[in-house]
Amino acid sequence: MAIPEDLDLNELRRQLATRFRGAAPAGYVRGKSALRVAVVEILQCSDLEAEQLVDTLESRGLIRYEGDRSDEVDDLEHRWRFPEH
Repeated sequence: MAIPEDLDLNELRRQLATRFRGAAPAGYVRGKSALRVAVVEILQCSDLEAEQLVDTLESRGLIRYEGDRSDEVDDLEHRWRFPEH
C-alpha cells in the first residue's frame, strides 16, 4: 500500500492517542517501535511506510518524546506524548 497523499496526520495522531490512552509508549526506541506497529495495524501499511509516517508525525510535532532521544540507554521513564493541535 502506498501512503495516500490525502492522509490526515492529525487523525492518525488521534487514533494513536486513543490506542495508547493510559499507557503511552515508553522509551525512545521501544516506544517508537510500538508506534510503528500500531500504525501498521491502523493503516494496514508496510513497516517501512509506518516508520516513515512515525518520523513525519515526530518531525511535525504531532507526537513527541518527552526524554532525550540521544541517550545511549533507552530510558523507560520517559514516554511518547500526543499533543493536541
